Amino acid sequence: MKTYHLTIIGGGSTYTPGIVKSILDAHDVLPLRKLVLLDCDAERVARMGGFVRLLLAAHAPEVEVVVTTDREQAFSGMDFLFAQIRSGGLPMRALDEQIPLRHGVVGQETCGPGGFAFALRSIPDMIEIGRDLRRYAPDAWVLNYSNPAAILAELWRREFPDLKCLFICDMPIVIERLLAMTLGVEHADLAFDYVGLNHFGWWRHIWARDGRDVLPGLRARLLGGEKLKLFEDEHVNADWIPTFERLSKTLGYFPEFIPNTYLQYYFFGEEMVAESRPDYTRANRVMDTREKTVFAECDRCVAAGSVADSDLARGVHGDFIVDHVRALLGGAPLRTTVNVPNRGAVKGVPDEAIVEVHGLVSTHGVEAFAVGEVPHFQRALMVQQNAYEQLTVEAALENSYSKALQALTLNRTVPSADVARAILDDLIVANQGRWPVLERDIAG
Repeated sequence: MKTYHLTIIGGGSTYTPGIVKSILDAHDVLPLRKLVLLDCDAERVARMGGFVRLLLAAHAPEVEVVVTTDREQAFSGMDFLFAQIRSGGLPMRALDEQIPLRHGVVGQETCGPGGFAFALRSIPDMIEIGRDLRRYAPDAWVLNYSNPAAILAELWRREFPDLKCLFICDMPIVIERLLAMTLGVEHADLAFDYVGLNHFGWWRHIWARDGRDVLPGLRARLLGGEKLKLFEDEHVNADWIPTFERLSKTLGYFPEFIPNTYLQYYFFGEEMVAESRPDYTRANRVMDTREKTVFAECDRCVAAGSVADSDLARGVHGDFIVDHVRALLGGAPLRTTVNVPNRGAVKGVPDEAIVEVHGLVSTHGVEAFAVGEVPHFQRALMVQQNAYEQLTVEAALENSYSKALQALTLNRTVPSADVARAILDDLIVANQGRWPVLERDIAG
């Protein structure tokens, strides 16, 4: 039986235990010979590596585990690489969220100025990763979880079209599973039709096995006050409950389609700001909860020399990325949301735009399903958001202050060019040494 070499880029992430458990559960199609945890933070990845070594020793002792900060060692000879980087870590995410809020603008890690700041830190790191992949593992498949996914996929389209990469996001699958639970059926019994950009889209149809579109009935129930049924997962916790409840408000304003929950940041910015604390954002809560809990558990297991009683459970996040590998290796083709260049899939949207639509992942790679026409409102929003994403990449690649300002001014969360410029200047100060140097190519 062929065995595989796999690297987790960002191996010090708190999501790594769940991903590794999902890999172990896929032993029938993804038997490992070598697992590498790569991270730029040596102390962090060493702590995570201690837990992963114990996990593999208990369930797959034949697998070699390597913990490293060296990309050549981590990339050479790899078959698959899972990327989940967070450039700047959670402390910089906190600033991404806090700085816009001080200006009365949404503070969120992927949407608005926070996502812009995150992107400008991540782009240089992704360029280095891509160049080293081209050098050391040009035939490997890269599955990317790193955010903001649409902007990084746009970067990859421009810079590394020769490398095999899937940019995936598990949020649509989480929402689809919630919709399925609310309908009282299994997710596998439904076929979804989704169109948009990453964290910026809509479900247009939900087909049952008998061919009925069950979305209109579900929409009526949600508009009538019924709440989504929730399941236990890292994406469905107390912080997320108001988000899922606000889905019905979005649907009430724009009832054609069921919206991705992230649209709340673009449609109800003032409400989101009013509910936020500029001095203590979601990043701060994650640092005080999940970060501490996961690493305390890793340390406890290492001290005990066993993971037998560990409760670092698997979730949708790990299963979803491994499901893609199953399909690539010859398992059943996977129907899922994919982030790909448009190339005519959505009419009226630029061909080079990275769109998120349903498609098929198989041994042949990725095939996006054609969507055709979308209503003017949704199409206009997509075109504007994509222009923001493309300008963000161009600002980073060209070291252009003016394109950075244009990007933020286009973003729907920002109310004016004056506010965009004030936020941009504050972000530049906060990200010195982490961003490309933006040349002041405008007056003032």
